[in-house]
Amino acid sequence: MLFNSFSFGFFLIITYLLYWLIFNKNVRIRNFFILAASYFFYGFWNWKLLILIVIVSATDFVFGSLIHKEESVSRRKIYLATSLIINLGILGFFKYCNFFIDSFYSLLHLFGSNATFTPLNIILPVGISFYTFQGLSYVLDIYYRKFEPTKDVVAFFAFLSFFPQLIAGPIERARDLLPQFSTPKSFDYDSTRKGLFLIAIGLFKKIVIADRLAIYVDSVYANVSTVHGLPALMAALFFTFQLYLDFSAYSQIAIGTARLFGFKLSTNFNKPYLATSFKDFWARWHITLTNWFRDYLYFPLGGNRKGKIRTYLNVIIVFTVSGLWHGASWNFVLWGFLNGIFLAVFDKAFHLNPKNVFAKIGSCLFVTGLWGLSLIFFRAGTFSDAITLFGNLGFGNVGDLFNHGFDQTEFKFTIFLLVGLMLMELLLKRKQEKVEDFFFNKFFPLRWTVYIIIILATIYLGVYGVGSDNTFIYFQF
Repeated sequence: MLFNSFSFGFFLIITYLLYWLIFNKNVRIRNFFILAASYFFYGFWNWKLLILIVIVSATDFVFGSLIHKEESVSRRKIYLATSLIINLGILGFFKYCNFFIDSFYSLLHLFGSNATFTPLNIILPVGISFYTFQGLSYVLDIYYRKFEPTKDVVAFFAFLSFFPQLIAGPIERARDLLPQFSTPKSFDYDSTRKGLFLIAIGLFKKIVIADRLAIYVDSVYANVSTVHGLPALMAALFFTFQLYLDFSAYSQIAIGTARLFGFKLSTNFNKPYLATSFKDFWARWHITLTNWFRDYLYFPLGGNRKGKIRTYLNVIIVFTVSGLWHGASWNFVLWGFLNGIFLAVFDKAFHLNPKNVFAKIGSCLFVTGLWGLSLIFFRAGTFSDAITLFGNLGFGNVGDLFNHGFDQTEFKFTIFLLVGLMLMELLLKRKQEKVEDFFFNKFFPLRWTVYIIIILATIYLGVYGVGSDNTFIYFQF
């Protein structure tokens, strides 16, 4: 059930009405309803895979309680290790089994073996990387004495399967989201209108811009060996924005949907393409995942407490693992490794931290440019395709620019949308509080004019139809 589908719209309306009219009278009954709605939402894809969420939820609930009650350090470690093995074992089997076996066979081939491997028919459960990491953060926070476990099993199961952020985040910490399941909710008009506005903006970014960019990107990446010059460069640029708009749109819709039900989710993106250093970029991009790896991998590895060389190594390890988290492919591993190198070299070693406006503009273009080039490995189907596209990048072959799903008018319109997006983000970076206050509280005609324009623009300018892949990119992770 995609956020940008009529089935989700119908589901959301029915769930919203039942929630506020019938099931919000009692906290426990409300949580039962949220749990049932979330399981229905997830089971809409494949109801058999619900058993995985139940297993992960039960594992983390039980071992979280055991770790909290246990005083013996060795037994606490055993309980933690067991929880990690079950969680990561489920994630590893469904997401990485074929990848690791295939990599092993490839290694054997280097030593002259002719053994062949037939991939196992394993379904990748949607959102498995997200809800396993959310569950692990709960157990790890209890282990490090940062959070006390809940005794309300229904609230916990609802927390781990909360449908607005179940599939692709934000990856919420228990200390932030779980207590919200224990507090009464009352209807709030301001939260509702802001939630609906976030949903509308997210749908506009996804349907009008991201899915439009996907047409050009998909066309080029399907024919990397025949695309040279400026079209290849534009495909790399367009994917840089497609990925951002697609994923940030999902996060905005998730946050907006949660607000409709009285819940607050964490901000997951904060204008990352205005970052002036790689550290700044990762403080703005997929924030909840970045913080997860910082707290549960970077700090346990020693962080920056063991000297410069060890700090650089820790950064590279974290980003390489993050690359593997994104997908079972050496392309993703290399993508993560490269971004670790960028952060270690340019921020840690060369102290990229511009002060004046011209240096900031240059650094912003530099950071976004290197990030965009690294995404060629993220998007390409194979390592060979990525290398081919790198070799084909250039500024020539201008005449072929409009032969990849866009005519000249569509191409110009797309550039107009991207320029408008960046100007809006630049305005909000400087004046966000004033703009939001003016928009929501002080100028009624402008607000409703914008509402109508967004809705009509999404309907009339959106990308639909056969041949358009409208799924969210991060659903595969």
